Amino acid sequence: MKLVRLKGLFLQPMNTTSLSSRQRIKGNLLLMALVVVLFLLNFSTQTLFFRPRSYHQWRQSDCLSITKNYYEEGMHFFSPKIHYQGPAEGKAVSEMPILNYTTACLWKIFGEHEYIYRLLEYFIFITAIFVFFNTLLRTSGSILLAFFLCSMLLTSPLLTYYSLNFIADVPAFSMALISFCLLWLHTRTPSRKRFLLALITGTLAVLMKASALTPLALLLLLVAVDVLGIGEKLFGKKLHLPSLNLGKKTLLLGSLLAITIIIGWYRYALYYNADNNNNVFLLTILPIWEMSEQDLIYNFRTLFTSLFPIFLNKPMFLLFLLMYAYVWASFRELDGFLRTAFVLASLYFVGYLLAFFQVFTVHDYYLTNLMILPAITCVCLANLLHAKQHQPVVKKFTLVVTILLVPFNSLHSAAIYRLRNIKNDKLTYWCPTITQEERNLADYMFWDYSRGIEKLEMITPALRAHGIHRNDKVLVIPDGSFNIALYMMDQKGYPIDRNHFHENADIIKPFLKKGIEYLILADTTLMQEPAFTNYSQHFKPLFVHGGVKVFEVLPHHSIGASITH
Repeated sequence: MKLVRLKGLFLQPMNTTSLSSRQRIKGNLLLMALVVVLFLLNFSTQTLFFRPRSYHQWRQSDCLSITKNYYEEGMHFFSPKIHYQGPAEGKAVSEMPILNYTTACLWKIFGEHEYIYRLLEYFIFITAIFVFFNTLLRTSGSILLAFFLCSMLLTSPLLTYYSLNFIADVPAFSMALISFCLLWLHTRTPSRKRFLLALITGTLAVLMKASALTPLALLLLLVAVDVLGIGEKLFGKKLHLPSLNLGKKTLLLGSLLAITIIIGWYRYALYYNADNNNNVFLLTILPIWEMSEQDLIYNFRTLFTSLFPIFLNKPMFLLFLLMYAYVWASFRELDGFLRTAFVLASLYFVGYLLAFFQVFTVHDYYLTNLMILPAITCVCLANLLHAKQHQPVVKKFTLVVTILLVPFNSLHSAAIYRLRNIKNDKLTYWCPTITQEERNLADYMFWDYSRGIEKLEMITPALRAHGIHRNDKVLVIPDGSFNIALYMMDQKGYPIDRNHFHENADIIKPFLKKGIEYLILADTTLMQEPAFTNYSQHFKPLFVHGGVKVFEVLPHHSIGASITH
């Protein structure tokens, strides 16, 4: 009985030409086949077991660091910590650590395995994909059209890379997508359960990532219009925003609870970080209007030449623009809900780009939650084409586009994924859509990682064998991030960037004052640098492991008071 009710949330017919149960099962099996093919094509059976690596390893390690400290130091949800000791006791947070805490709980049950974190994020993403697909099925009445539009998200290079990862953006987008789909279905066939699930998933999306705001904002707008009766005054008679068909008490209490939890968490995060002198996580905007002209031009060029092609590959991005233009041209044919959703997502897309324009140099994952605009555009298109799906021209065009683009998109996204994860992968070498610049950047990242931090991935047993405990403060060189090296070693302490080590001969001095107990050099060629030779008397060689040299910091009384002057 429960299974039947669950299916009813997504599969019961609307006032449209409905598909039979057998056809819906066939469509879902077709989508499942694509998911399995992509998982194998991406070589995910191997990358699933990789440690955090490649693009934005920094942010991946931050997330895992919080998870590891939950696991090791008690499951105190409101006291998240990282390995980096810049904040007091390493206390730092940004979004609500729902995924980190859940993973730590799973580690307590099944053992500490990083792949559990990856699988959790991937499960959330695939769940959202199937909800989206079934929403498109019900909206369009066409398996082929729903399959193609859904594949647009499933083969996005951006979503492919970050869905089997450790960063919260894709799970947040996934929750937002589920929320939008449930809300759309609720406006067509009202259901208290569907609305409450839309409210819960929308709230979780914003708690996971504040940028996943669009569906919840849409829901709250509908609640305000419904409860206050201001739809006609705000939007005029022509919009016809749908009633949520629920009691005002339910709408108000649910909405106020969601708003209170979200505001309460982010105010707590600001207080928690300020109280612990934390500068690790960004909890503000980086807007375009604070940029120099030179930086603005550079970021604009990077956004269009490097980041948008990862958001959607170039043919799909062009097709998306055509779809977007078609929806605008047919805007009057949409109902009030889809009109409002489409406009709201469009405004948010532009506003978000302007508010965070400074990050669009390499931070492609900041674009993840903007994927809600293509998703909403797909639903609008499915709704517009519903009455035209049986026309021979529409059917043939959809079939040709699906046959041409789905295999191309699948190969391209797999090539990007493997380029970023697997060194010297064969697919990336013969794939014509990978540029030489992208190959060179990937090769450099693998090389740069191998000469330093990679050596630290397996050093933890050696540290413990020599009496170095995880809470002993170490200084690790080189590492330009807060937590990559420290998390890999599961060691509290501080990092120093290679460039800073080259440029500042006294850079070790303040860390000696902070009471570090060990120095870990992942690149022993740095021992020739003045930054090391000037303070070498403070260090006693302890052991060498896999090219990594570990030193014990001598007590102050045995080296004099030189560092205090």
